[in-house]
Amino acid sequence: MRPRTQLVLSPPLCIAFSSENKVKTKFDFKLAENISENINSGMLKARHFPGALDVGCVTLPDDLMQAATIALAGFPQKNLEQDAQKLSSYINSRHPPMEENEYKEKLAEVVETVKQEETIDPMSPGLVEEERKRLLDSRRSKVYEKMKRETYKWKAIDYNEYKSAAYVVARLAPDFASLTKLLREIKKRDPEFCPVHLLDFGSGVGSSMWAVDKTWPGACKEAVCVDSSAEMNNMADKLLRGGDSKNPLNVRPGGTFFKQFVPMSSTRKYDLVTCSRSLFELPDIAARLRTIDILWRKTHSYLLIVEAGSNAGYRLVLEARDYVLELSRRAHEEGESNPTGYVFSPCSHDKFCPRYLDGTNIPCNFEVSYRPFSINRKINALKDRFSYVIIKRGKRNEDVDQQWPRVIQNPSLKKKHVICHLCTKYGTLQELTVTKRRHGKACYSVSKKASWGDLFPVVLPEPELTQATESTDIITENGDDLGNKENIGKEDM
Repeated sequence: MRPRTQLVLSPPLCIAFSSENKVKTKFDFKLAENISENINSGMLKARHFPGALDVGCVTLPDDLMQAATIALAGFPQKNLEQDAQKLSSYINSRHPPMEENEYKEKLAEVVETVKQEETIDPMSPGLVEEERKRLLDSRRSKVYEKMKRETYKWKAIDYNEYKSAAYVVARLAPDFASLTKLLREIKKRDPEFCPVHLLDFGSGVGSSMWAVDKTWPGACKEAVCVDSSAEMNNMADKLLRGGDSKNPLNVRPGGTFFKQFVPMSSTRKYDLVTCSRSLFELPDIAARLRTIDILWRKTHSYLLIVEAGSNAGYRLVLEARDYVLELSRRAHEEGESNPTGYVFSPCSHDKFCPRYLDGTNIPCNFEVSYRPFSINRKINALKDRFSYVIIKRGKRNEDVDQQWPRVIQNPSLKKKHVICHLCTKYGTLQELTVTKRRHGKACYSVSKKASWGDLFPVVLPEPELTQATESTDIITENGDDLGNKENIGKEDM
C-alpha cells in the first residue's frame, strides 16, 4: 500500500479533479419520521423544525452599547469611523504569512522570470566589471519590485489605544453576532452544557465573554481573556466597567482576568475555549499549531475557532480542525494524555473537508445578520461571513449526536421544487431536489424554510460515487500521491 502523508499540509493541495467528480444527486431521502408526523399533525410548525439555527438579526446588549459609546467619547468620531472601515477591510482581506520554504520557492521563480526577460546576461564573458555590476544591480532591483508586487507582506497588527477604539467600531458587533450564533447552536443541541469557566485566546475587546454571558446569563463564573495587546485588554476592561475605567468592575465569583499570555498550567482546563479572529496574528504554521495544541489541551468540553469567511480564513480553520482531529486520532491509538475529540459543528463527520476538494474554490463559510455599532447614527443591518469549527471533547455517539446534513448555502426555491446544497455525514457534498409530490408536504415545507447554516433533518442513504470520484487521486505540489481523499492523514496499518 502507498504511504500516507501527515495530516496537516501547509502548501495547497493540487487535485486531479474531473467535472464528473460529484456525488450522484439523490431523490430517495426522507424527512426524519418523528418530525414529519409532528408537522403533519400540526404539533410543529415547519419554520421551527429541529435543526433550524437562524438567530435573526443580532444586536449588541444595551449595556454593552452604552459602555462602548462612553468609552469612545474622547476620540474624534468622524476620523474614528473612517479608520474603523479601513481596519475592517484590512482584517477581512488578510492572508497568513508565507512560510520560509514558500518564500524561497517564490523568490527562485521570480529570479528565473527576471533572468528570462534580460537581453544581456550579466555573467556573460567579456563584460567590463562596471557594466556587469550595473546589470546585476538592475536584476536585484527588478526581483525586489516583483516580489513586492506578487507576495503578501504580512505583519501582526499593533493595537494601540486608538486602533483598539477603531476595532470596537469595526468588529465588536459582527464578532459578537457570529459568536452568539455559534454559542446558541451549542446551547440548542447540548442543553445540558453550561460553561462555568471560559478561556478566550485573542480576546480583543471581550466579544466572546459578552456573547457567553448573553447566551448563558449568570453561568460563567470565571473568564480568562488573553490578548498580546495591553491596550486591547484595557479597552475590554473599560467596557466591563460601563465605559469608564474609574468605575468598579462587575466581578465574577471566580474572577475576570486579562492576560497577555496563555496560562501555562498543564492541569487547568476550561469548559469553553474560544479563539476568534486570532490565527492570522501568528507568524507561521508552527506557531499556529503550537497554539492550537495548547488550547485543545486546556479544553474540557468545547473548543470554538472562528476566522474570516474568506478562502484564507477557511484554510486556517481547516488547518486547525484537521490538526486537532489528528491529535485525537493519535491519542486514541497511543493512549496519550491529550483528549480525543470530534467535530461538533459545522461538519457532521470527521473526514477531510469535501469543500476543499470540490474544485470550486468556494470556502466553507456561513453568514450572520447583525446591527452595526455606530457612535452617533443608525445604520441598517449588515451581514458578516465567517468560517468556523467547534470541536467537542470525547467520542462521537452516533445514537445521540445529530448527524443531519448541513445546509452550506441558501436553498434555491424553484416553482415546484427546492434545491438544497448539503454537506453530509459521509463526508460528501450533495444536492437534494425536494418536491411535494415525491417527498411529501412536510419535507417540502421544511426545505422552503431551511436557510444557510441549518441542519437539514433528513435521512440519507449511503452515497453512490461515480467512477470518476472513486478513481480520483490527490497530489501534493511536490508530486506525492496521497491516495483516496478519505484517507488523508491516515497511516497504513
